[in-house]
Amino acid sequence: MRSVLLVCCLVVTSALSGCAVVDSTVVAVLAADEQAQVQQPLDVEGLEERVEEICDGCTVEVYDAGSEADTQGMQLDQALVNADIVILDPVDPELAELLVQRAGDVPVIAYGTPVPGADWFVGLGEPATPTDDVDSDLEAAREVILRDRDSFSYVPATAMSSKAADVAVGELADEPVADPVDHEGVPSWLFESIEVTVTDLTSVVVASGAMTLAELCTGSTAKRCAKLGLV
Repeated sequence: MRSVLLVCCLVVTSALSGCAVVDSTVVAVLAADEQAQVQQPLDVEGLEERVEEICDGCTVEVYDAGSEADTQGMQLDQALVNADIVILDPVDPELAELLVQRAGDVPVIAYGTPVPGADWFVGLGEPATPTDDVDSDLEAAREVILRDRDSFSYVPATAMSSKAADVAVGELADEPVADPVDHEGVPSWLFESIEVTVTDLTSVVVASGAMTLAELCTGSTAKRCAKLGLV
């Protein structure tokens, strides 16, 4: 790992601010499938924005494996040329331990799924209940509005991604994020999926920015949204 000097301060909420870098640092993000629409655990845009907010001069390099484990392995090799730290959203959890080993001296944050041997983990403490028979979380939410399903499991991707950014920059700055818990032998920051019903749509998925009311309440759901007072 290249030697870098980061000057930062860590506030009591464990959010970093005011980072400056003498030599540009690279946070490599290995996404399992950035285009996935169902229970997507990684908010790449949110992670990039958080790194930009807390670390001047840091660069985020994103690699999208498109759900191909072999591709992710090749992308790791590419990332390690410049990476100071890797955030790994594994395509295949069973093969991810080998990727961590291949990273060598470059520290790895396992994201979304615990990986043995990773330096840290940010993700769900328990797997989310699978949302079946839909192509996207938006479709599931619209089915909740129409009463075609009672609820669906929402993964707080934006909050998780922001925490991963904090952990990455904090470790590079030698200002570790406080209060990790031990999860499967790895220092971790754990989140919970949320079972969203019709009463939670605005307070959870809309408030988080995952969906808009315009997306939820159009076409076949418009009248039902009006009846529910959503619009």
